[in-house]
Amino acid sequence: MQNDNTIDDSIIDVSGNREMPIDFGSITSVPDSQSNTCNPDSWKIGQKYTRKLSLNEDQTKMLDKMSFSGNIFNEIEYCKVQILKQFIRAVEYLYQHCIPVNKSYPTVVDELSEIIVCLRYNYRKDSLNYNYTYESVQTEIFNHILKLCENNVRDVYGIKRKINTDFNYNHPDILHQYNKKVVSKLEIFFTENQHQILDADYKTNIILNENNTNRWKTKFDEIKDDYSNPLAFEREIFRLTEVNVKNPSVDAIFFEASKFVAEHDKTCALRFYIHYLDKDLNSPKFDQKQLNKTVQKSLFSTKEQLSDFEKILSEFIADRNLGSAIEKANQLYVPKRKRITIDPEAIKNIQALDSETADILGQILNEEEDEDSVNAEEVSNQQEVTITIPLIQESHSSKYLDELNLSAIQKEILDRFEKQSFNILQADFECFIKTKGLFTGSTIDSINECCYEALDDILIEEEDEYFIINTHYYKKLLNND
Repeated sequence: MQNDNTIDDSIIDVSGNREMPIDFGSITSVPDSQSNTCNPDSWKIGQKYTRKLSLNEDQTKMLDKMSFSGNIFNEIEYCKVQILKQFIRAVEYLYQHCIPVNKSYPTVVDELSEIIVCLRYNYRKDSLNYNYTYESVQTEIFNHILKLCENNVRDVYGIKRKINTDFNYNHPDILHQYNKKVVSKLEIFFTENQHQILDADYKTNIILNENNTNRWKTKFDEIKDDYSNPLAFEREIFRLTEVNVKNPSVDAIFFEASKFVAEHDKTCALRFYIHYLDKDLNSPKFDQKQLNKTVQKSLFSTKEQLSDFEKILSEFIADRNLGSAIEKANQLYVPKRKRITIDPEAIKNIQALDSETADILGQILNEEEDEDSVNAEEVSNQQEVTITIPLIQESHSSKYLDELNLSAIQKEILDRFEKQSFNILQADFECFIKTKGLFTGSTIDSINECCYEALDDILIEEEDEYFIINTHYYKKLLNND
């Protein structure tokens, strides 16, 4: 145990690493000239958001000490503001509703900071090392609460991937006290106060859906559960696709909508399938997904209907006239009537025929009415129905920029990312790489190396249990010729 007049040889940071000795007397504020050069607003959170969040002086000082580890989600300004607002509310909740056991501490955060300094560092209270480390630990607690708040906002916005929220101190007593005094309390707060987080606006939804290509599925399930009629369903699906306009998986929304609504409204299902085909034709790779046999049989009761729809699709692929294709699909199920011309002389001859001949002629005239039922029976005897879409001749040239000099396996890996919405579980990726006789780390490094000059950044990154690719970066690698 050191006395008040002794300063330890070095300061131990919050992660336990030893640092160079610090001359506390030399720690001063940054001069204005340097401050302007470094643009302090870019890293001092409190100063930057004082007006936008209507912060008081204490809140501004608290945020100024903190750091915001940037990622694809929290770099979206709207999301960052919601995270900071939830953080301010969370801290206020802790101050108001979590009373310290030791009444000498004004807040539970102060009490917990003291516990960590004593258990982890064993510094004498009021020593220089103690005071510096106490402030550092307190900031670490706030930074951890900020991460919990970000995951809370991610949850509200339907982002399944969460950031790592492991606490920096793994001492059993510290973790127990921290979970008891902070984490458990905040879990209740986050559940009860999620409604205070504002819904993502239109522009933010577009960005979120572009970076999280499966996010639409949650909203799509809600639309299906609320289904009432085809018009309302179609309106909601188009609203969903509007905020997924930059999502490379937008075609999947139309395809799934077509499958779902087929049992409710056939014409609506055909329209969605044509919209799917339109988006699919404009995507880097033409998938040409087929509706399953059950859906197809429910859509086409006759050979003629199937043939007519195939013709509509063929013409659409040739002329890309979406409006015309939709209009033709709207008319597909309209009954087709034959025009019958009656000759007066023939009527006189008919009247002269005997009753047996008249019966035969009556059957002929009524043949039209039985045509649909005959065709329906004919189709029901078929084993399956398949929509035939003319194949698009794909170019043999690489879809990736030639100057990248990507190998065949590297292109295959990028294609795999595209098919899996640009995020792959690390465990799944490692299994795939092993089948190719390669190593995960060196393979990813080689792709990042090939693409670095074009992007001036890393293409494939790690985020929790996933390998991810930023869709903006991926588009820059494509050959647009």
